[in-house]
Formats: sequence, structure tokens, C-alpha cells
Amino acid sequence: MGKASSAKKVARAATTGGGRTSQGARPWGWYSALAVVVIVGAFLVVSSRNERLSADNPATADKPRAAAPDRNFPGDHWHAAYGIYVCDRFAPDIQTERDPSGIHTHNDGIIHIHPFTRAVSGSKATFGVFAETVGLSVSDDELKVGNKTYKNGDKCGDEEGRLRVLLNGKERPGDPKDIRLQDRDQLVIAFAPDDAKVPENPPSAPNLDNLNDVEGSPGATSSTTQAPNPEGTTPPPGEPSAPVPSGAEPSTTAPAPTSAPPPAP
Repeated sequence: MGKASSAKKVARAATTGGGRTSQGARPWGWYSALAVVVIVGAFLVVSSRNERLSADNPATADKPRAAAPDRNFPGDHWHAAYGIYVCDRFAPDIQTERDPSGIHTHNDGIIHIHPFTRAVSGSKATFGVFAETVGLSVSDDELKVGNKTYKNGDKCGDEEGRLRVLLNGKERPGDPKDIRLQDRDQLVIAFAPDDAKVPENPPSAPNLDNLNDVEGSPGATSSTTQAPNPEGTTPPPGEPSAPVPSGAEPSTTAPAPTSAPPPAP
């Protein structure tokens, strides 16, 4: 009788998947893991589809995208105006033909954002990439212009200056190299006293409507894309020149300054 009773208990345990501790219990951990896998998989599918659709529709892009020859996509070609302002005047536009990444200048005070690879596209298309390309040394507390270096606390005339950054007319804290470049941005990198009136727009801003590498633009030339030139020379930015009136065409050469910039202490 005892053996028969034990056999029945074993049979019941086998049909329920275990003894009393597992009887009626559901494997919630397994269900949860399965749900996570399904959700992550669906997210990846949707993200991949949106990225593919975005590549075919430039109007939906919010970050510059690199060329994708396999999809016959030429890549985004965006532009941002920039200016380097020291104490009370703008420096001449940077002159260089170097272009290893597709974020470059045509010596016109414009940053031409045409990423060659995904390594410098999207959120990685920053002012820091441009600065490295053209040999511009800048941080959140220091700016090197020509052979002069200006650090926070150095004098502009009788006042202490500091690194200031204006993006689309608004001061922006932090390292300017981290700025993600957007189409038609206007950027001023300045070293000036806190109470100085720094121009909100660079002198090259009008060039955004007169680009030399955009088909149909009044300033377009026969060449619409600048080829990579990693071995090009990169002369440093010139010394600050006389202030350029708003709306005037900025110089593409480095004229002699009308007066020497304030020396660093």
C-alpha cells in the first residue's frame, strides 16, 4: 500500500512539472526574457527601415549623412558660415585646400559639410572635425590665431577676455569642437571681454546664398564637389583684420591688419 501511494505521488509530480514548490508556478523569468527579445528585435527592424527611408529622402534628414554608393545616394551637402573674432575684429578666412574627411572650406568663410564616410557624418559631423582639418586650435578656454594664443584671462586692451561662442546669434557654453554642424548654421568663435558686443553673424554669412559648389547658386563654378586632399597644405589663420561691415563680402586673402591685435600677456 505504501509503495502504491508513493508511485502515485511521483506520477502526479511528473504531470505537473515538479513537487509542491513548482506546482502551479509559471516561468515568468522566461516570459520576460522572450518579451525583451521581441521588443528589441522590433525596434531594430523599425530603426533600420527608417534609416533606409531617410537615405532616400533628404528632406527628412536632421544630421548630415555620408555618401552611400551602394544605394546610389550621393550624401548630404550642407553649409555653415563661421568667423573668428578677436577682441574687436574678425580674422581673415582660413585658407587651405586640405580635405581628408569631407568637412572643409573653399576659402570662403563657409564650412562645407559633405561627409565622405560615416565616421564623420550624423552626430559626428562636428566643428572639431573642421578645426582639425584646417589646423585651427580652439577649446573652451583657449584660441590660437596665427602665431598668437589667447587664453581666458588674457587682456583685450584693458579688459580680461575669454573664449565665447555664438551659434545662430546665441551664446553657447562648452567646447566649440563639440558643436554638431547643421545646414545654414552661423558660428562665431570669439575671444573678447564679457561685456563686449560680439557680432552675432560672421562676415561670411551672405556667402550661404552664393555658394561656389552648389549647382544653381549664383556663385557656382564648374566644379561642384571638392575632392579629398589629405596632403594639402594647412596654413594657420591670419592675424585679425579690420572689422568687416555687415553684409560686405569677406576677403578670401589675408590682408595686413590695420592695427596689431592686443598682445597676449
